[in-house]
Amino acid sequence: MENSKLKQRIEELKKQQQFLQSEIEIKILEKCPFIVEVGALTVSTDDVGKVITQNTNQPTQFSQKVLDEIIALTFRNGNDEIVKPIVYGRNEWYKSRLKMVEESIELFENI
Repeated sequence: MENSKLKQRIEELKKQQQFLQSEIEIKILEKCPFIVEVGALTVSTDDVGKVITQNTNQPTQFSQKVLDEIIALTFRNGNDEIVKPIVYGRNEWYKSRLKMVEESIELFENI
């Protein structure tokens, strides 16, 4: 990877690291504390409330009632195989993302 592009990517990752850390530090009681992943994507809703999957750094959070509805849905991957949703608590999801970003920063800085 070209040196300037590498430095730029490290800076982008550091900004993402700061964002994720700030999301973890926010201590609030939430009515909608659950984040759902299906494969490498998070479950969200579109403008009309239809369930969609997407790659995002700020996932939609769901209540227990909506979570139960999502879990009842069937999700399939590109090979038409069923993929089971994984449910995370808000902080748990952000901590897992933060760990991945920190590992990426470490790898890039050691190139």
